[in-house]
Amino acid sequence: MINQLNRLGLGGLILLSCVLLYGCSEPAAEIKKVPEAVMIHHGEECDLCGMLINQFSGPKGQLFERGRDTAKKFCSTRDLFAYALQPEHQHRVNHIYVHDVASAPWDNQSDAVYVDAKSALFVIGHKLQGAMGATLASFAERKEADAFIERNGGRIVMFEDIDLTLLTGMNKQVFELDDQAFKDMNHHQQKHSH
Repeated sequence: MINQLNRLGLGGLILLSCVLLYGCSEPAAEIKKVPEAVMIHHGEECDLCGMLINQFSGPKGQLFERGRDTAKKFCSTRDLFAYALQPEHQHRVNHIYVHDVASAPWDNQSDAVYVDAKSALFVIGHKLQGAMGATLASFAERKEADAFIERNGGRIVMFEDIDLTLLTGMNKQVFELDDQAFKDMNHHQQKHSH
């Protein structure tokens, strides 16, 4: 080995050392830190609709885009997904967080714990309203989602099931509920006016 090093000379030894050091350091450079969810403060606006985030009930969300250190924040999980699923944004989305609805009251989700959206369960078709009407109630645990369904109705969908068609269907659900409430109100008024 020493004879081989003598043949390489000092320049060869330096080159060999640099190659070895570069090879050892490369995996560390590839490790990327997962961004952590951040607190949404009073007065912050939704990055989709511009509404004040903490003035409304229901779960909120946030996402990080590739190459950016700051989170985009949303007043509802529906707005979060409406943004994230747009073709011009999909390729930039790096990490998504949603509130665990079970960790705080529906009317005070600003105190809720954030969970990774990819591992969360989402309840749609329930009777509670978020900032923009119908919203996806997000949960970290199946038993909590099931208990929510017992109280409020709905069904569970997973992250990979959420697409623009599902979100559009949620909009339709709101109009159907509003239409039924309007019919019920008219029926009630007609019944008591005679």
